[in-house]
Amino acid sequence: MNLKNTGNPLVLGIFLAVIGAIAAFILAMTDNVTREPIKVNQKKNTLAALQSVLPPFNNPLDENTITVESEDKVPVKYYGAKDASGKLVGIAAETYSVKGYAGKVVVVVGFNPDDKIRTVVVTQQNETPGLGTVVCQRKQVTTIFDLFGGKKTDANALPPNPILDQFGGHAAVAGDSWQTPWTVKKDSGQVDYMTGATISSRAVTEAVNRAAVTLARDKAKILQTIGN
Repeated sequence: MNLKNTGNPLVLGIFLAVIGAIAAFILAMTDNVTREPIKVNQKKNTLAALQSVLPPFNNPLDENTITVESEDKVPVKYYGAKDASGKLVGIAAETYSVKGYAGKVVVVVGFNPDDKIRTVVVTQQNETPGLGTVVCQRKQVTTIFDLFGGKKTDANALPPNPILDQFGGHAAVAGDSWQTPWTVKKDSGQVDYMTGATISSRAVTEAVNRAAVTLARDKAKILQTIGN
């Protein structure tokens, strides 16, 4: 049948419906095939991030968690890291901000038992390459001077990132030099941001603030689950 010369709307409608059904079937099959590998990959990335923000631990983190809602109803998942004797040596939090330039920015924040931040890692983001990605990524940069100078880097250490590293040592408690809620300096806050990537800087700051503030607010409840 020559559809070009077919003026029957019923025939054209059936044809389009068949094409749509085929396309939907292909998309559904693709989703089924890729969903599990994506889930497995995300789990691996999260585990690697948790190991990088916590001190050495001796327990399965997946079995020692609690999820708490922040004040604005965003889930924050906390992990308790323990040593061989069962003592809590660190806490990690996984949460996100949806205010990134390209949507969701997921962070993993490591805390010492005294609530002070150890370090921050971004595990998911789709920010602008060369701008927002500079705020979110930790990349080891080796210059020609490093090569000729014989400078060595610790393969186990996290590559530096001035935006992420500035959170280290801060806690959402009274007496900290930063007042909560933490915001970037452009918004009259105290957190440094990257010019040209203010939105990404805000998103990271919001997510880290959420993790810290929720820990401070619900620490007793959190420790009842992951601290015992």
